[in-house]
Amino acid sequence: MSATQKQYRQVGDTRIAIAATLKRPDNTVVDLTDLTVEFFMVNSDSGTVKVTQTSTGVTITDATNGEVQYSPVDADVDTVGTYHAYFVVIEATKEDTFPSQTGKFQISIEPPAES
Repeated sequence: MSATQKQYRQVGDTRIAIAATLKRPDNTVVDLTDLTVEFFMVNSDSGTVKVTQTSTGVTITDATNGEVQYSPVDADVDTVGTYHAYFVVIEATKEDTFPSQTGKFQISIEPPAES
């Protein structure tokens, strides 16, 4: 996740998970075997926490290739805006946040589509 990645959702969209491949600054993937991964999301304008750091809804889909996903619930996608999203990798008492730079992973929640 070295380049900025932006994913788009509409208000209320919960079917498709928020997915990422976790990479170190040198662009090598993080092996997630036997590690815990958590997710959190904050509003990019106000800094207000939208999703408190949690492992609930987080799935490691391919541990050796650093692939994870977070399945949002209704409250996560109920407000239009741009959010910074992060995955936190935890091993015992140590943790690392991916991406390490603010704004490198964004979730844009758009108004519902007109029907």
